[in-house]
Amino acid sequence: MRPTGCPPPKIVMNRIARTSAFLLASLCATHAIAQTTTTNPQRPARTVASVRPLTKVKEDAARLDALLERGLLRHKEAPLPLVDDATFVRRAYLLVVGRIPTLAETEQFLADQAPDKRDLLTDKLLDSPGRTSHFSNYWFDLLRVKSRQQNLSGEPFAHFVRSAIQSDLPFDEFVQAMLVAEGPGHKSGHGATGMLLRDMNMPHDAMANTLRLFLGTRMECAQCHNHPFDHWTQKQFFEMAAFFGGIRYRDENALPNLVGLRTELANADERARQQALNLVRRMNQGIDGTGNGIEKLPSDYKYDDFKPGAQVMANTIFGADVKLKYPEVKKGTPQRGQARDARGRAAAPEIASRPGLAQWLTSPKNPQFAKVIANRMWARTFGAGVVEPVDDWKKDTAAVHPELLVALEKLMVELDFDLRQFERVLVHTQLFQREAPANDVAAGQQVTFRGPVLRRLTAEQMWDSLLTLVFADIDDRLRPLDDRAKPVYEQFDELTKADAKDLLAMVEQRRGAGAPQRQQDQKRQEEMRRQLAADAELQKRAQPLLRELAAARRAGDQKKVQEIAQQLENIGLPLGQRAARGREGDLVRASDLTQPAPPNHLIRQFGQSDRETVDAASAAATVPQVLTLLNGFLDQRVLEGQSALRADLETATNGERRVRVAYLTTLNREPSPTEATDWRKAIAIHGEAVVKDLVWVLCNSNEFRFVR
Repeated sequence: MRPTGCPPPKIVMNRIARTSAFLLASLCATHAIAQTTTTNPQRPARTVASVRPLTKVKEDAARLDALLERGLLRHKEAPLPLVDDATFVRRAYLLVVGRIPTLAETEQFLADQAPDKRDLLTDKLLDSPGRTSHFSNYWFDLLRVKSRQQNLSGEPFAHFVRSAIQSDLPFDEFVQAMLVAEGPGHKSGHGATGMLLRDMNMPHDAMANTLRLFLGTRMECAQCHNHPFDHWTQKQFFEMAAFFGGIRYRDENALPNLVGLRTELANADERARQQALNLVRRMNQGIDGTGNGIEKLPSDYKYDDFKPGAQVMANTIFGADVKLKYPEVKKGTPQRGQARDARGRAAAPEIASRPGLAQWLTSPKNPQFAKVIANRMWARTFGAGVVEPVDDWKKDTAAVHPELLVALEKLMVELDFDLRQFERVLVHTQLFQREAPANDVAAGQQVTFRGPVLRRLTAEQMWDSLLTLVFADIDDRLRPLDDRAKPVYEQFDELTKADAKDLLAMVEQRRGAGAPQRQQDQKRQEEMRRQLAADAELQKRAQPLLRELAAARRAGDQKKVQEIAQQLENIGLPLGQRAARGREGDLVRASDLTQPAPPNHLIRQFGQSDRETVDAASAAATVPQVLTLLNGFLDQRVLEGQSALRADLETATNGERRVRVAYLTTLNREPSPTEATDWRKAIAIHGEAVVKDLVWVLCNSNEFRFVR
């Protein structure tokens, strides 16, 4: 449902009159925020209960459960039992807010005797700032958000994504805003241009990614030839690409105060002039043009239906046609206000083909749009889609439970594409509370959803969960939505008020201030290279000892642990210290880090996407992951530092309580009688140092690394 009192944004064809859907939603969100009592900048603008009553949500969830059970019956399968409270609380925190619960959160939930405590918990988590952070990670990955893309900052795009999630911008309007966005990419309020700027000067790639993301259709192969494994033709691809025809990646009107700059800079020295022009070019990067609806076939086009190099007009690949009004242009007749290409030649006039594409793509009548996002949300919550792969629907694609897919699509439309309300229904299903199957499905078989799929934590979940061991409340550390984008906006605003003299002064000032900084950066980089080389050699020498240490910790052999720790110290790698490789940088949630994190960051070692391709994250286990935790984050930040977990362990009254604290904090469950007895005995014999080994063993266990 839309925010109360806010009209649904519309895409207006007239370029001057068109208003961004996101700006209207932001105004509504601002009004909603003023009515809340919390100050956390990433808390959702409104509560889920204020939009839709829980009774209605549970009715929808029960309907999905009934359809699923009917489908399981056809597969001659039965749903798995419900999980216990310990498994549920961990699963709910990881999947809704992207981290494990704290000790206090775990014990509070386990002690609660209310019959509806699971319903109350999921709604509470959906209303928390952690949900904004966690869902932002999901879209950062799919949209390939990067903080720095050559000379373009991606922080305004990240700000747009965070704000859209925090304000509950309906998904159809979210997509519309990105498809029709115009203006300079570095200007405040223009972050939605980031999606098309992510494929700057590559409109064909932008179209391929758009179709894959929002319609589950893979047409990349059809850029060069008819699709070998599907029915799409090369001509169809270029007809779709024509919707982006005429798009320009600079907004020459972004800085009107600096028009004619070359003349005014004529007397400046060459270096200053070039730096000034480069700065202006960078700030001019953006999206311009509503689209002319025309694209040329490649010169090597080899099919009989059209000639090589011929122009094709925009046309949809399925569903309703988009009615675009192409002007009747007589050859050689100049058009008033007609755009020019890079060579100054008259370009085809704009006909708002991009807004036309956005309306067609996001329409509830589009046969794919609602189904694809509903299926993506189902896969995100339960580990696999009703249709797999989620982004490669073919003509013969069949859902494992067809009736369920129809219901999910209908629910998405009924909810006005409110993804938080849709997620709310999913996490209130019985399926969300069921045990995960112990065995993986066989190759080539579909997941039938007797329970959610057992899966590894994402890199972002791992990082945020480790931070939960360090800080009592990591959401208190969440930054304002625009925190990283602010310097970008400020620099752009500064340029909008500058003339040529001001610009030269800015360049000179930065050059003067930047010279010492560059020298420091060069020295720091050189030192880093030397440190990395030394660290690589040290890690190579230490690897056999680190593996032995891991085995000794798992076996509870404290004497062996102490011997190996001494050997590591003798070669220059004492426990609790670490070299340059793998340093974490800012201890903030994954969504607030540089996107993506630097290559040597823990989060990258655990598989965070490099954001070069869509959905490129990895959940594979590697040796560096173990070594990073073994002699890195755990020893340095959790076991030796002033962490929340260490404080809880130190205030525990006895060995039994310390063992319970370790289990309840890391695995969010009580230790079994055998586990409690064995570790209490080890503490009694070898002392408190065993507690550190216990924490390390638990954090390196598969039980910690998986969503149970």
